[in-house]
Amino acid sequence: MDHGHPDDESDILELNDDISRPTGKGKGKGKKSNTSSVDGVTGKMRMSKDERLRLNEEKKQQKEREKLQKAAQKAEAAEIKKREKEKEKWEKGKFAHKSIVAHIDTKVVELGSIGGHLLSRLAEKGLSFRVSSNPIEKSIVWSMSVPEEISKISSEVIKVPYILIICEAEEFCDLVNSESLMSHVSRVQRLYPLHTVCYLTNKLMAFINKREQGQYKDPANHIVWKRPPIEEVLSKLTINFVKVHSRHCVDEAELAEHVAGLTYSLASCQIRLKALVAIPKVQPRFAIAIWKKYPTMKSLLHVYMDPSKSVHEKEFLPKDLKVENMLGDDRKLGEICSRRVYRILMAQCGSIKTDDIEGGADFFSQHSAE
Repeated sequence: MDHGHPDDESDILELNDDISRPTGKGKGKGKKSNTSSVDGVTGKMRMSKDERLRLNEEKKQQKEREKLQKAAQKAEAAEIKKREKEKEKWEKGKFAHKSIVAHIDTKVVELGSIGGHLLSRLAEKGLSFRVSSNPIEKSIVWSMSVPEEISKISSEVIKVPYILIICEAEEFCDLVNSESLMSHVSRVQRLYPLHTVCYLTNKLMAFINKREQGQYKDPANHIVWKRPPIEEVLSKLTINFVKVHSRHCVDEAELAEHVAGLTYSLASCQIRLKALVAIPKVQPRFAIAIWKKYPTMKSLLHVYMDPSKSVHEKEFLPKDLKVENMLGDDRKLGEICSRRVYRILMAQCGSIKTDDIEGGADFFSQHSAE
């Protein structure tokens, strides 16, 4: 048997060598494949590191936002607490004088020593004032704006129903002697029908005494002067007019002090608006209508406690009061609101709910106790 030639063996060895030895092209492919695998792992590691940095940065920013949010909430809570304290103080009348403004006619300031003393005293007391031309010469009127965030009442400025007319002694005597005082009062009331009117005089009695003494000591050198019937005329004021009175001051300092004190008192009286608005279902404009008719709680309770009137009459006393309407329509307070205000303010039992009081529970409980 022929086992093959040597040439055939060499051919077989070369063939096996070719098969076992990779070509140059094959070597390149294997190297690239290995490199790609390493690069992929490294890329994943790099991406994971970048991702961690990004996540850490986001967490840091989130913590910063939460910190700022907590600080803002804390500041808001502190502001709310501060407003609540201010509200409580305002309701007690401690801030009332900061909301009232005295509108002083320019003629008052031109009165020399009176104007100087008055403006200085108001400034010393920390009271606000404005010098302007009022419809009535030498008058002072007041307005008051209750802070909206405190009162929840309309932000419109409220006119205080009080007018003060300042008169020099000689001027007031001329009004009395010429019988012009009554017509002057009528004119003031036409312009300010809901206001209390007060005539404030300066050195009136001193002026009268000086004129009388001068005429008595040297009648030849003095023009005949008639003493005005001050007492008689002032008594007629109280009889013939409602809410009209007078006040006499001995000098400019007392006059200025009176105006400053009056401003404080008028500011404190307006706090009653808050009490009226606190009554359930009583809207701010209803409270303002009652307040204009009865400027103080004392004046309202005075009519509510009048023994000559029946309970039914008292319940409906304010029902015809005109309520200011944005549309300009004439609207009255009404029986429901009138009865509600009376029954709440005059309730005797503090443990009964307001809705029950309005329904008459307080009235019936009183009778059952008897």
